[in-house]
Amino acid sequence: MKLKINTRIKVEDLFLLDKRWLAQMLFFVGVLIVYFTSMQTWFLWPISSYMSVIACVFIIPAMFLSKDITRPCFVRKDFVLPILAYLLLAYYQVVNNSSNFNAYISTLFNALVFFALFRYDPVCLQKVSRMLAKTMAVLLIGSITFFFLYLLGFPLPGSNLEYGDDFYSFTNYYWFLIDDRQLFAFFPRFQAVFPEPAYMGSAAALLLQTQRGNWRKWYCIILLIALLISFSLAGYIYLVAIIFTNLWIRGKRLFLKLILSISFLVAFVVGAFFYNNGDNLVHDLILLRLEVEDGEMAGNNRVSTNFDADYENFWNSSDIFFGREKENEFGDSGYKVFIYTYGLVGLALLVFFYVSAFYKAPNKRAMLSALFLAALVFAADGFILWFCRFIPFYCTAYQVDEKDMEQSNEENEEEVS
Repeated sequence: MKLKINTRIKVEDLFLLDKRWLAQMLFFVGVLIVYFTSMQTWFLWPISSYMSVIACVFIIPAMFLSKDITRPCFVRKDFVLPILAYLLLAYYQVVNNSSNFNAYISTLFNALVFFALFRYDPVCLQKVSRMLAKTMAVLLIGSITFFFLYLLGFPLPGSNLEYGDDFYSFTNYYWFLIDDRQLFAFFPRFQAVFPEPAYMGSAAALLLQTQRGNWRKWYCIILLIALLISFSLAGYIYLVAIIFTNLWIRGKRLFLKLILSISFLVAFVVGAFFYNNGDNLVHDLILLRLEVEDGEMAGNNRVSTNFDADYENFWNSSDIFFGREKENEFGDSGYKVFIYTYGLVGLALLVFFYVSAFYKAPNKRAMLSALFLAALVFAADGFILWFCRFIPFYCTAYQVDEKDMEQSNEENEEEVS
């Protein structure tokens, strides 16, 4: 008896494809591209200059597909003000930097990505943030596994890698990078496939912010482990802030949870001071950087001494309004660099953009928490227009209740059937 397999595809079967699911997947792929490319993932460096163009190849068809279904994904009507605010800010930066024509085109495609975000259904947006967290967790599982094999002495294939006009120099083990300055460290800081441990630690913390109430899920546990072994001071500070803001948003047994959280943090700090007489990684890499000497925190080294002096002079000049050209040097970051480059006008446009993007959020506590974390990140590195920063903030502000998500899933299943 011969088994016959029907390989003929009927044309009418193609119309049975769930267009809503396809639109969501196309949008997610576009978001995935801009998210990980803006994080400067090493294997995406070649496409960093035109990441938004590639993302729009997926996002634009998603928007057109969404128009022809009963319950479209791109439903918000209040996108005019935030997209206008972004265009004002983005093109102000382009003009301020005296950029070439390619920068104008790139900014336009960035605006298209933001346009899609501002039109996307908040219920569906929550699914995007969860898929981002899961994708990051899957990547980190591989990175953490090979990183610990490296620590145990397993021979792993690798190659030399440089980035940023030779400012960064790595040994690339493909699943993770080791900064050449840490090659002989007993326990090098974990940075996965990103240029700095702070990039990875900050991203993990901000993704955890979008998953409030779900930190027991496997992917959140992976994100937390990666954050802890990065020994990123910024990531740790963001995590503490996120713990307290999440408690405030949820508002359940707030006082008791605050007491428990503070007690845990105090015990953690005290333990780091006394464990092995203070000779441990947490004490050396984190707590020592929090010490204050002469009114300055030891870890507050976001800018060089020369730039700090120039910044003081900048405040007493007429450049304060529209900014001053900064030498293209690596190493300086934070709010001072942004204000120095774009002036008070640029700062006002940045605030206007964030407020216009978030003020329609239904949960005002979530909105204020997202704005607070954005201000904290801005103070540390200034790059809150990067998609890897903005998307988690935006998802946090517009996070919906689980009941709304369940109802949306049930409605989707009814449409498919």
